[in-house]
Amino acid sequence: MQAILETVRAGATRRRDRGRGRGGAAGALKHFFDTVYYPCLDATVGRPYAVYVHGNNDTTGAVRAVESIATGLRWKRMRDPVTVIGTPDAVAREACWELGANSR
Repeated sequence: MQAILETVRAGATRRRDRGRGRGGAAGALKHFFDTVYYPCLDATVGRPYAVYVHGNNDTTGAVRAVESIATGLRWKRMRDPVTVIGTPDAVAREACWELGANSR
């Protein structure tokens, strides 16, 4: 976990997580934010972020959870979240690519 904390402090805030129908952020993502939240609270103020969320039925809770945490960390949202429900198609993959390509 120390390596993850140092990575976030250094500016690499990308994190991938695969939820499994929980209606909110999945366990690994929650654990990630629990680990880095207080140690990074002052060190990452103003850090830009972007997020994509994939869900089987709904992504509202997961997006709300990430945005709430990012607000607490005082991070700056670069782009609107990309949300994908169901099997990702070419449009969803393109939206995710654009999110990553244009969020630097």
